[in-house]
Amino acid sequence: MKLSIIITCFNEESTIQKVIEEAKQVNLDKEIIVIDNCSTDGTREILESHRSDNSLRIIIHSKNLGAGYSIREGIDLAKGDYFFGPGADLEYKMNDVYEMVKKLENENFDAVFGSRLSHSAYCSLNKYSLIKERPYWLGTIIATFLINLFYSRKLTDIIATKLIKISVLRKLNCRICNEASEFELVSRLCKKGYKIGEVPVFYQPRTHKEGKTIKAIHMIPALIAIFKIKFFEDK
Repeated sequence: MKLSIIITCFNEESTIQKVIEEAKQVNLDKEIIVIDNCSTDGTREILESHRSDNSLRIIIHSKNLGAGYSIREGIDLAKGDYFFGPGADLEYKMNDVYEMVKKLENENFDAVFGSRLSHSAYCSLNKYSLIKERPYWLGTIIATFLINLFYSRKLTDIIATKLIKISVLRKLNCRICNEASEFELVSRLCKKGYKIGEVPVFYQPRTHKEGKTIKAIHMIPALIAIFKIKFFEDK
């Protein structure tokens, strides 16, 4: 099996059905694993209605264990060669996975990151204009700068959707369960010297009124994770 599409969700009642439909339409040998992190808004009921669908594996947690925990659980369960995490909020296009798979296989990468900043919608903006337009980008820019500085990389965006070899993920020993889990994952990939490519990906951000939960305070544990792995952990 080529692809394990792992969809983690928390309170995504308005989008989860559409995300599942889009995942089913991906024309690759695949499995779809949906992990709900104790939603309270009706997401769980939607997922329960899919229990009889043999094309899906549905896992519903009885308490909130954190996004990082859900991703690790999905990786443990995965039977595919590649992990693809599109998110459950429709901010990304599922079809970008084709270019990511092509890039990974043709150029022998261990991981391919989607880059919002190299997409035509954003690449013409300077960083000041981008932050002024969408202040939450500041965290992305700072974190990406630090990863590039610490590991001599030339990445443009470490936060967006990712395609990663399952065999590589299982060697990283990631442990963080909170919002910093993605920064831990990227830091470990880079510190261990894995080969990472990028492709431009479409991005349609939600507003906080539409359910976006990322806040400036979430950068604190993210930065702690980045510095801890760089300076206090062996390779």
